[in-house]
Amino acid sequence: MSNLFKVKMPPPDPKIAEIQEKQEARIEQDEISKRKQLAAKQRARRTGGQRILLSSDRGAEARSGLDPLNPDL
Repeated sequence: MSNLFKVKMPPPDPKIAEIQEKQEARIEQDEISKRKQLAAKQRARRTGGQRILLSSDRGAEARSGLDPLNPDL
Protein backbone atom coordinates (compact mmCIF):
# COMPACT_ATOMS: atom_id res chain seq x y z
CA MET A 1 0.00 0.00 0.00
CA SER A 2 2.89 2.36 0.54
CA ASN A 3 3.59 2.36 -3.20
CA LEU A 4 0.26 4.00 -3.85
CA PHE A 5 1.31 7.26 -2.26
CA LYS A 6 4.84 7.54 -3.67
CA VAL A 7 5.19 9.94 -6.52
CA LYS A 8 7.88 9.15 -9.05
CA MET A 9 9.74 12.23 -10.13
CA PRO A 10 10.74 12.45 -13.77
CA PRO A 11 14.48 12.50 -14.46
CA PRO A 12 16.03 15.95 -14.89
CA ASP A 13 16.21 17.32 -18.39
CA PRO A 14 19.70 16.75 -19.85
CA LYS A 15 19.58 20.14 -21.58
CA ILE A 16 19.33 21.90 -18.23
CA ALA A 17 22.34 20.03 -16.88
CA GLU A 18 24.34 20.85 -20.03
CA ILE A 19 23.44 24.55 -19.85
CA GLN A 20 24.36 24.65 -16.16
CA GLU A 21 27.77 23.06 -16.84
CA LYS A 22 28.49 25.60 -19.59
CA GLN A 23 27.47 28.45 -17.30
CA GLU A 24 29.70 27.19 -14.47
CA ALA A 25 32.65 26.86 -16.87
CA ARG A 26 32.08 30.40 -18.16
CA ILE A 27 31.92 31.78 -14.61
CA GLU A 28 35.14 29.97 -13.71
CA GLN A 29 36.91 31.39 -16.78
CA ASP A 30 35.70 34.89 -15.85
CA GLU A 31 37.08 34.49 -12.33
CA ILE A 32 40.42 33.29 -13.67
CA SER A 33 40.68 36.23 -16.08
CA LYS A 34 39.79 38.70 -13.30
CA ARG A 35 42.51 37.21 -11.07
CA LYS A 36 45.03 37.51 -13.91
CA GLN A 37 44.07 41.15 -14.51
CA LEU A 38 44.44 41.95 -10.81
CA ALA A 39 47.83 40.27 -10.69
CA ALA A 40 48.95 42.19 -13.78
CA LYS A 41 47.86 45.50 -12.25
CA GLN A 42 49.69 44.74 -9.02
CA ARG A 43 52.80 43.70 -10.93
CA ALA A 44 52.68 46.90 -13.00
CA ARG A 45 52.35 49.06 -9.88
CA ARG A 46 55.23 47.29 -8.20
CA THR A 47 57.67 47.29 -11.12
CA GLY A 48 56.49 50.35 -13.07
CA GLY A 49 58.06 52.85 -10.70
CA GLN A 50 61.35 51.01 -10.64
CA ARG A 51 61.43 50.88 -14.41
CA ILE A 52 60.92 54.64 -14.67
CA LEU A 53 63.58 55.38 -12.06
CA LEU A 54 66.14 53.18 -13.76
CA SER A 55 65.29 54.31 -17.28
CA SER A 56 67.95 56.00 -19.39
CA ASP A 57 65.29 58.25 -20.94
CA ARG A 58 64.57 59.90 -17.63
CA GLY A 59 66.40 63.14 -18.36
CA ALA A 60 65.82 63.19 -22.10
CA GLU A 61 63.47 66.19 -21.94
CA ALA A 62 66.00 68.38 -20.16
CA ARG A 63 68.83 67.33 -22.49
CA SER A 64 66.82 68.07 -25.62
CA GLY A 65 65.85 71.56 -24.44
CA LEU A 66 62.22 70.69 -23.74
CA ASP A 67 61.57 71.83 -20.21
CA PRO A 68 57.93 71.35 -19.10
CA LEU A 69 58.39 73.94 -16.35
CA ASN A 70 59.83 76.63 -18.63
CA PRO A 71 57.74 76.97 -21.83
CA ASP A 72 59.93 79.82 -23.18
CA LEU A 73 62.58 77.40 -24.42
